[in-house]
Amino acid sequence: MKKCFLFSIIFAIANIAFGFSAYENFLRTADETHAALIAKAKPEKIEALDSTLSTLGQGSAAKALKREGVSNLSVYKRDLGGDEWYMVYFDYSGEDYLQAADSFDKSTKAVDWGELVESHSRAGRYGNTWLQMEWICFIRGAKTAKKASKKYAMVTRIKPEREMDYRLYHQSVWPGVSDQMARGNNRNFSIYLVEIEDEIYEFFYVEYCGDDPQRDGKLDKTDPANQRWWSYTDKCQQPLPGEEGIWSMMEKVE
Repeated sequence: MKKCFLFSIIFAIANIAFGFSAYENFLRTADETHAALIAKAKPEKIEALDSTLSTLGQGSAAKALKREGVSNLSVYKRDLGGDEWYMVYFDYSGEDYLQAADSFDKSTKAVDWGELVESHSRAGRYGNTWLQMEWICFIRGAKTAKKASKKYAMVTRIKPEREMDYRLYHQSVWPGVSDQMARGNNRNFSIYLVEIEDEIYEFFYVEYCGDDPQRDGKLDKTDPANQRWWSYTDKCQQPLPGEEGIWSMMEKVE
């Protein structure tokens, strides 16, 4: 009886430590999470939206964001299907990751977002203007306090019939891929998914902290683990219409 009781305790502890997905384990243990929100610009308001978003990281606006746990904010945009879509990325220190969009809305309440953007069809379900995209992968990468020399975001599409494969791959990213992310001086690599109309779009955000992007980029492309990894993941993706490469760069709003 004592042995059974002891085994039950050990099993319960093991489940606490290892019974969650990689995503859940990170949410439960990380000091900071990483959110990305999305909304579509009203065609006649693109310039006004650019101006508004470019000032959020400054002065009193930045302080308001910080009070709500929002920091390291970056904004990107890209034409997707004839509409200009905006991605707002930030680090989030709030206790509940699912409140990231609420915190952003609260800290920017002085902005009438309804005048500038059209919400994703699902955003209203959660009571937000900006939709918080699904965060499916994070690689911490380079462990350095050095300021990023470049922050950028890219976008592609996921083939619907390969969505499950792609998700499963990113529940267990190969150690060699994570290692090369760090060797290549990249950090805070995050992948997000969202459906827009009949397409599944994938976005990533990353920070480059090195001094020689050409050298590091060449090392990334020629790394054997990366090449084998891409031989699987590339089959799950399809470029934006009219684009040759799988990934398309997003324009940074500054």
